[in-house]
Amino acid sequence: MIALFSGGSGSGKSAMAEAFAVRVSQESGRGLYYLATMRASGAEGAARVAKHRRQRAGKGFLTVECPSRLPCGIAGGTVLLECLSNRLANAMFGDGERDPVVRILAEIDALAASNDLIVVTNEVFSDGGAYDAATCAYIENLGKLNRALAERAALVIESVYSLPIVHKGVWR
Repeated sequence: MIALFSGGSGSGKSAMAEAFAVRVSQESGRGLYYLATMRASGAEGAARVAKHRRQRAGKGFLTVECPSRLPCGIAGGTVLLECLSNRLANAMFGDGERDPVVRILAEIDALAASNDLIVVTNEVFSDGGAYDAATCAYIENLGKLNRALAERAALVIESVYSLPIVHKGVWR
């Protein structure tokens, strides 16, 4: 099962996805994994990482730091990928992946084959700003990934002001 949680910065999507992952793990009795993809740089990045660590403390997550590649050795668990947007940025701007969309979708398909996979992504498509070519390529690639995951997902939720807007599936 794939569940996709999207929303703008500070929308509550991460907390919503974490709560969903915990519930799925408890219902299935499967292990609970948190795939952390952020490469924290500077005070703002460190603060964001600290916030997410506090948010998931005591919930039973086993954290796997994976900014460059999503692990392929996890099987039979509930996996929370936090987040797709960071994984893509790392692939494009840090690791120089030649075809990051294909690479990341292959990683996600491998994880989803033997796990319940909950993916957090960002909504970055509606500000109307003008960007350089690299940023435009990133936005286009994130759109491709989000569309592909929405097709694969049993549940697609958009968090708006911490309210779940269900686009696909049943929110329980």
